[in-house]
Amino acid sequence: MDPDTPEEWFKLAFDAEDPEEKIEYFSLILECRDLDPELWSNEAIALVWNNKGIALSFLGMEEEALECFKRSVDLNKSDIDVWCNMGVVMFNTGRYEEAIKCYNRVLTIDPGNEHAWVNKGDIFELMGKHNDAIDCYSKVHKEIELDNKFAVVWHKKGLSYFGLGKYEDAIKCFTKVLKIDPEHLDAIENLKTAMARTKKMNDEMKYKSTSCL
Repeated sequence: MDPDTPEEWFKLAFDAEDPEEKIEYFSLILECRDLDPELWSNEAIALVWNNKGIALSFLGMEEEALECFKRSVDLNKSDIDVWCNMGVVMFNTGRYEEAIKCYNRVLTIDPGNEHAWVNKGDIFELMGKHNDAIDCYSKVHKEIELDNKFAVVWHKKGLSYFGLGKYEDAIKCFTKVLKIDPEHLDAIENLKTAMARTKKMNDEMKYKSTSCL
């Protein structure tokens, strides 16, 4: 393969470990004026923009990465990976509502996309919208799937219930986490705290009932 062709630059970019080197090769492709249209469709060029954006994001160049992702979706609006990447950048730069819009776009294309549901839930949780977060996390699992990725989601859901003061629901979630991963330290500690809060609430209720007699 000719080392000075876009096809070879593409291969070199993927093989490179240095993000700056990746960016250099992807830029050469994007600046090339005589790309073979049979090899370089809009979808292929969109892929290059996306991967250049990923490399820029890795270097902390979020705004430059975002411009690449936008160029990518202009060429291929159905690529959910790019919309997810845009969502991550929007989240990292504090643009939560825009990040949610990106994940909504993903879910329009792929309603069952777990990555989008979890990330959207995380944003809602960060914004203090615990009920919305719970709704998102609930899309990822049905009951108790024996997989560590589901343990993570059950734990997130438990924290959302905890934020609402629904400690008994939080206990159920943390318990599910520990059925999947018995050594999940955060779940162990959060379960203890939720149980202590529940006991305190119950004791207060009993005291109020007694004092009313």
